[in-house]
Order: sequence, then C-alpha cells, then structure tokens
Amino acid sequence: MELIETQAAELSALREYLAAQNASLEQIAGELETLEAAVAEERAAWEKEAEKLSRQNRRLSSPWAVGLFGGYDPFRDEAVCGIGVTYSVVRS
Repeated sequence: MELIETQAAELSALREYLAAQNASLEQIAGELETLEAAVAEERAAWEKEAEKLSRQNRRLSSPWAVGLFGGYDPFRDEAVCGIGVTYSVVRS
C-alpha cells in the first residue's frame, strides 16, 4: 500500500512538471509566432524601401535634368536668369 501511495505521489509530481513544461512550450510557441510576424513585417518594410531606393536610383541615373540658371552680364549691366533642360555628357 505504501508503494502505491509513493508511486501515486511521484505520478502527481510528474503530471505537475509536465503541465508546467507544456505551459512553457505554449508560451515559447506564442513568442515564436510573434517573432515570425515581426520578421515578416520588417522584411516587407525593407523590400518596400529597397524598391523605393531602386526607383530613386533609376531616376537619378538619368542624364536629363531641369535646371535654373542665373548670371550677370557686365556689358549690358544687367542680371539674367532662366530655366532650361540639360543633358549630362560627362558624369563622374
């Protein structure tokens, strides 16, 4: 009888231990899901920013531009300004 009571106590302790381990595993699984969602969100943000920078690089690599010009004509004693389209022949 004493052996049965001892085994029953051991089984009860093991069940409590397993329940605690199960709760810990469920918590870890929940945290993992949260982490995976955050990684997916961050990846989407990086991809969006990479696409934005790619469009900006294509735009900036164009040799065409609109420019404002200004200057002073000492012979006529007047300031001049203008707007124009430029094409870059030599780029660094």
